[in-house]
Amino acid sequence: MNEVISTLFQVGFMVLVPFLFFLFRKDKSTGFLQYVGLYKPQGKTLGLVLLATVLTLFLGVGLALMNDDFKAIFFSPYSISGKLRAMGPSWVTFIAIVLAAGLRTSFAEELFFRGFIAKRLINLTGFAVGNFLQAIIFGLLHLYLMWLLVNTEILLLALVFVLSTTIGWILGYIKEKKGNGSIIPGWVAHGLGNFVTYFTIAFVL
Repeated sequence: MNEVISTLFQVGFMVLVPFLFFLFRKDKSTGFLQYVGLYKPQGKTLGLVLLATVLTLFLGVGLALMNDDFKAIFFSPYSISGKLRAMGPSWVTFIAIVLAAGLRTSFAEELFFRGFIAKRLINLTGFAVGNFLQAIIFGLLHLYLMWLLVNTEILLLALVFVLSTTIGWILGYIKEKKGNGSIIPGWVAHGLGNFVTYFTIAFVL
C-alpha cells in the first residue's frame, strides 16, 4: 500500500507541473496527451530501445556490482530495491516492482523530462541544443541524488552523471527522431531497464 501511495504521489506531481503549463499555453490546438507525447509512436525504435534498456540496467546493477557503497544504497531499507528485498519474493512484490519500475520512475520521468522539458527546450533552441540540455538536467538530477546518498569516489559519481546523461539523450532522440514525438518507446526502455534492475538487486545479488 505504501508503494502504491508513493507511486501515485510521484506520478501525480510529475503530471501536475506539465498540466499547469498546458492550461496556460498559447497554442490551444492540441490536447494534453499530444502535448506530453503520450500517443502511439511511428517509426522503428527497437534497436535504440534495447540500447537504452541495457544502459539503464548497467547504471543500476553495474554500479551495485562494482562498488560496495552503491550496493549499500541499493540494499538500504529506504530505497525502492531495498524495500522490495525486505518484502521477499511474492506476487505482491512482483506487482510492487511493476508499479515502481513502470509508473513511479519510468513513466513519471519520461513524461516530465522527455514529454515536457525536452519538448519545450527543443521548441526554444532546436533539437541539438534542446535534447542536450534536457539530458544534462536528467544527468544532474541523478548525480545529485547519488551524491546525497553515497560518499564514494568522484570517478564513480562522474560515471553516474555520464551514464544518466547518455540515457537521457538517447531517450530524447528516440522520442523526437524515431518515435514521432511519442514518449512510449522511451517509457518501455526505461521501465524494462528499471524492472530488471529492481528485480536483480532485490532477489539475485
